[in-house]
Amino acid sequence: MLNNMTVTKICLTVALMLNVTIANAQWYEATGQAKVRNGDYKSAKTRALQDAVKQAMLFSGANVSSVQKISKGLLVDDQLQVQALGIVDQIEIVEERQSGDMFTITVRADIFAENEECHSSEFSKKVAITQFPIQHWADANIGNLYPLEKEIPRKIQTLLKNEANGIYPVTWLDKKLNVNNDFEQQGQMRHELIDAVANSANTQFVMFGRITDLSFGVETNDYKFWQDDKFERFFALDILVANALTHEVLYQNRYNTEAEWGIPKNQQVNVTSQNFWHDSYGVAIENLLSDMRNDLVAVFSCQKLQSKIMSVKDGGKIQLNIGRAQGVNIGQEYHVSYRADSIDDRNNLLTNFVVSPYRVRITQVYQNTAIAESLDSAFMNNVQVNDVIELKDWDDAW
Repeated sequence: MLNNMTVTKICLTVALMLNVTIANAQWYEATGQAKVRNGDYKSAKTRALQDAVKQAMLFSGANVSSVQKISKGLLVDDQLQVQALGIVDQIEIVEERQSGDMFTITVRADIFAENEECHSSEFSKKVAITQFPIQHWADANIGNLYPLEKEIPRKIQTLLKNEANGIYPVTWLDKKLNVNNDFEQQGQMRHELIDAVANSANTQFVMFGRITDLSFGVETNDYKFWQDDKFERFFALDILVANALTHEVLYQNRYNTEAEWGIPKNQQVNVTSQNFWHDSYGVAIENLLSDMRNDLVAVFSCQKLQSKIMSVKDGGKIQLNIGRAQGVNIGQEYHVSYRADSIDDRNNLLTNFVVSPYRVRITQVYQNTAIAESLDSAFMNNVQVNDVIELKDWDDAW
């Protein structure tokens, strides 16, 4: 029997030539199905197992282009070719059953995702960009650079909107958030803070930031500091990007630069003016933000489109919090997976995604919401408001 059988360390053939670092593994649960042909139950079981493994791999971010050969439940003669490097650390057969001429197998796969370039999705991921509070308030006094707290997020939004496919950025500048303690906790951000911003802005992702350095290369109380027309000024910021639906921190980094500051000591600067952004200091900041944009494009291109179910309607319909702005169109059919979190022995939240056999079809689309109807009657018995689902084109190639 295949039940409870574990297959470990299945290394996949990859179509990449760059070295990468393995990230943390994540459990995916998926169900595969196959019809019994000419009474050949053994073949149906094998094809159902193949289907389940492929679905788990697809939802982990791998694009499978050929089929593994499976013999008696063991993966052998591996012929997988994937466009995103990955390692299946463990595969467990959870359940197998037969109903009429349909054979169904459910597996749990522990999959390592890789930090490598991904192919951009047809969907745009919506991200809210918060204010970037100035960490050392006095540093902004010379030039009156305090408005950079809101102007930097606006510049990031413009760069992402104009030059980054697959990202739908919005600014959320309602409040200045105190994120200093959060940034000191590497890879963590308060869940309630993520939720507050994401719910207000109706986004899947949230970008937090802070400006950490606006100081000069020489102490400002030195008289000689002001004898030259130009002097060095630094600029540095921290950013953190979180998935609001899973609370996972996807990216955290610090960026810094420096340039000459030739503006008189007592002159206040309009940070929204072209004069500021054409000055050497403004140009250096904009170049830094362009580098950040390139990094963010790589981060978001590896993220799958996820949606929160806003309401469950009569007639087998659900309302999603994604819409036309994210690339959703009427008639599209999607394969659904949903969250099934668990708690480990250390009381840590483990984010799990169960890949279901269910499909939905988009019937109505608005700017940031959509209505979908279920193509499987059993789906409506297993869904509720605030469930998180992942959407993937049903016709994506294996």
